[in-house]
Amino acid sequence: MSRKSHTPARRLRPFHPVWKAVKRAWQHFAAPAERGYMICATPRCGSNFLCQLLASTGALGNPREYFNADGRRRYDDPAFPKDPREQLKQVLTTGRTANGIYAVKMHYSQTAALKQIVDPIRDLPHLRFIVLERRDALRQAVSWSRALQTGQLRATDTARQAAIYDQRQIRQSLLWLMEERAGWEKTLRSLKARPLLLRYEAIMDDPQRAVDRVAAFMGIGGRPRIDPDLVSVTIQRDQTTEDWCARFLAETGDEFRHLAGPVKDCRRLARKAESD
Repeated sequence: MSRKSHTPARRLRPFHPVWKAVKRAWQHFAAPAERGYMICATPRCGSNFLCQLLASTGALGNPREYFNADGRRRYDDPAFPKDPREQLKQVLTTGRTANGIYAVKMHYSQTAALKQIVDPIRDLPHLRFIVLERRDALRQAVSWSRALQTGQLRATDTARQAAIYDQRQIRQSLLWLMEERAGWEKTLRSLKARPLLLRYEAIMDDPQRAVDRVAAFMGIGGRPRIDPDLVSVTIQRDQTTEDWCARFLAETGDEFRHLAGPVKDCRRLARKAESD
């Protein structure tokens, strides 16, 4: 189901850019970052979409991948700092909204390198955790395999080459994603944390409900609303994704079927794969 069916219709707002600039300026005079949350993500789980939904409310921080300098320089700020100590400051400044709530998104693989310099889990004040998972791990792995080949992390990126079906790479991607999930589970268990669990599929079905759950989790009243004008991430999943999932399941039998959602036309695609 498309997210568009659950987000408000876009409205013509001639003064909207001015209002956004005013909000950014106001942050410099707003409450200090006193508490916040970390989105514990894995690649291709819908985290960019969730981050934009939350940031668009103006009350739930500005969650971004602040410990990924290359990503921030590519999409937001060509001068974004590479020093993790400065990136930590970014979480508490750029990452906060006027009410003092800050937010950051991280992948588990980023944590090991950072601990030599900073430890966000230790150094960020009154930090809470949101675990974002994609129930259909196979489609997540297929999406990651395609992104690795094309370099197209977002729909607006230009693909550097066409993606080619590669069962071995999909298998490796799937196993690596499971390791990433396990790493987050082990870390949060050791902290005795009580995270909020969000599912990609539920977010896509009803984005506002996901935002409502985060607001309740952080104790924010007034039901912050999504601003669709500030949400630009779109779905990249297409028929190629479905074809690759069906072919992978047809070739691997029941080994990974428990990690996949329903896939149609498996037999037809299996016959096609044999004839290719």
